[in-house]
Amino acid sequence: MEAETMDLQKLTFFTEGNTFTGSRTKDPKTGALLRYLVYPDRENEKLIAYGWTTDVCFEKAKERQEASFPLSEQGLSEIQAWLQEQYRAI
Repeated sequence: MEAETMDLQKLTFFTEGNTFTGSRTKDPKTGALLRYLVYPDRENEKLIAYGWTTDVCFEKAKERQEASFPLSEQGLSEIQAWLQEQYRAI
């Protein structure tokens, strides 16, 4: 079964300099989940995304995946695909 898309804000949210965090639980019984953070690097016109699978805040996550994407609608689509890939790997 295909997972739903991850919650994200619209491009203007990021172009205004805002950071977004979210999470999606895969299995409540085992605690399997994906937490994620997306923030804009406006100077380099990129969106930076992080994903981690421990139920802690970004600052306390010891192991996290990182990827960067264009600061554009296409970049947001690529982040969705990347987050889905991270979610499926749990």
